[in-house]
Amino acid sequence: MAWALLALPCLTAVLTLGIARRGALAAFVAVIGSVATLAVAVVALAGAPAGARGAPFAEDLGTGPATTLGGIEMPLQLSLSATSAFLALVVVLVTTLVQTYSAWYLADDDRRGVFHATIALFAAAMLLVVLSADLVLTVVGWEVMGWCSYLLIGHWSRREAPRRAGHAAFIVTRIADIGLLLGVAVLIAGAGTTARGEVIAHWTSAVAEPATRSVALLLIVIGVLGKSAQLPFHHWLLDAMEGPTPASALIHAATMVAAGTVVLAQLLPLLLRADPARALLGVSVAATMLLAALCALVEPDLKRLLAWSTISQVGVMLAPLAAAGSGPTSGAALGHLYGHAIFKALLFLTVGWLAVTRGSTVASALVGSGRSHPIALLAWAAGLVSLAGIPLVLGGLTKEHVIAAVGDDVGARGPVAHLVLGSLLLTVVVTAAYATRALLVVVLGSDERVRSRAVMPTAVSGILVVLAVASIIGGLALGARLPDAGHVPLALFLVVLALVVVGLAIGFTLHRSERLDRLVDGRAGRLVGAGLGVDVLQRLVVVRPVQALARLVAFLDREVLDTYVRAAAWGVLGLADGGTSAHRRSRPASGLALLGGGVLLVALVTAVVVGTA
Repeated sequence: MAWALLALPCLTAVLTLGIARRGALAAFVAVIGSVATLAVAVVALAGAPAGARGAPFAEDLGTGPATTLGGIEMPLQLSLSATSAFLALVVVLVTTLVQTYSAWYLADDDRRGVFHATIALFAAAMLLVVLSADLVLTVVGWEVMGWCSYLLIGHWSRREAPRRAGHAAFIVTRIADIGLLLGVAVLIAGAGTTARGEVIAHWTSAVAEPATRSVALLLIVIGVLGKSAQLPFHHWLLDAMEGPTPASALIHAATMVAAGTVVLAQLLPLLLRADPARALLGVSVAATMLLAALCALVEPDLKRLLAWSTISQVGVMLAPLAAAGSGPTSGAALGHLYGHAIFKALLFLTVGWLAVTRGSTVASALVGSGRSHPIALLAWAAGLVSLAGIPLVLGGLTKEHVIAAVGDDVGARGPVAHLVLGSLLLTVVVTAAYATRALLVVVLGSDERVRSRAVMPTAVSGILVVLAVASIIGGLALGARLPDAGHVPLALFLVVLALVVVGLAIGFTLHRSERLDRLVDGRAGRLVGAGLGVDVLQRLVVVRPVQALARLVAFLDREVLDTYVRAAAWGVLGLADGGTSAHRRSRPASGLALLGGGVLLVALVTAVVVGTA
């Protein structure tokens, strides 16, 4: 079943790419392939053993093309547990809805077939990360996702901005991936195998070297921070807004940025024994989740607001892995991955529709846009309610479990856990505030800003309704199939409820006041719109020094090293010219000598003859 889940999207990608020039047919094949994969995912989840709920990635291994390379055993196996089957269903569900939405959104795009094929391959790569029981397969899925993100973000490559955004995403994530590749290599070399279960068993045994294990996990955490767009790697995800909205929905919701959470959850037994790695992860996510939420509050563009929200919510996702104890840590993280995938896909697809009707994603252009489109307004409201963490809805349930996991026995886990918990509680308030602002922008506005109603395609309406319903009751509908995230104490529930109410009040107050407008339209809004200037800083600290070093190396190579080579060549050429000149001078001198000798000989012979006569 695991191999079928992986093979179907791969086959879909190949078939779609083969008929990419026939846009409508390619879109049809892509949608049908996604629906078929969704059906297999439903069957896989229904047949997954419920007992695996307490052990998220219990090893229920399938066969693989095992091999041995350089003394390292490579079983190349997949596994299917209740949790991995659940995550696979989430990935395939979002992919199917995005493929269907894209068939409408890119109907006039002459490269729509390539786009659909890339989405299918992207989904296959994420499924490989989710289902892999082998670290080599995990790395393969991880890297293919990076390549697909480059293609999707830069899909409109005839324009400069998407090309630059695609290059930025590729380069930033590839640099961070150096850490993950080195860390995985250390783990594999120590264990002598690529099988994840055996690697964990080796590095948690008494013979494992703690310092080496910590270094390996530190490197892997760096790779995760890059792929998850956490500080200081966050700006590539903001630039990714240059890509088509369906690509943004897929990258932000069920693939790419969520992959790091899955990988760290799979390696949680090792992460729990690597305090330096958890400290780095905790400090990064604590700073990222709160700072990104504050940036979302003053972001002038609603699509980029959702990007800042993703950066913040991925930090929330990673918080239990960074600071929670040995309880339902991975269940809380993966549960919020599921909730975020649903409501963030809904929000991106909704803002895509609103942008089509208004021609822009800037907040000032979307004022009152929801009043002309009831389904879009309800979908936008449902997504923001879930994002804000209103109790009992999907986003509220998953966020409460994250806070409960981080706060459980926090006093025994050191200052980093306290830092993460404090940042998490403040993030709840700010998230509710910017969600309120985003809702009021679309709802409120003078009557003259409300334009005539555009007809929403039936497929788009169905997609938004499905995701809206899931964003509200998705936590209750799946019940026992959700990853085990523990329980939320009543006192904590009341605290979170109070924080959300405070955030809603702050958001409403700020929206009505002119102070927030001044921030959005002023220097703060421009700074946030520029990604806090991190890309400028990277150009100053990294790009320009590297370019200067490259120019210096080129100068030394051209003007110093090449001088010796050219000097040798000049010497040889000089000797050759001298020899040639000497050779040319010698030929007339010899001729004259011969001529003189001949004349002398003739004269001598003549004299002898005359004398004899």
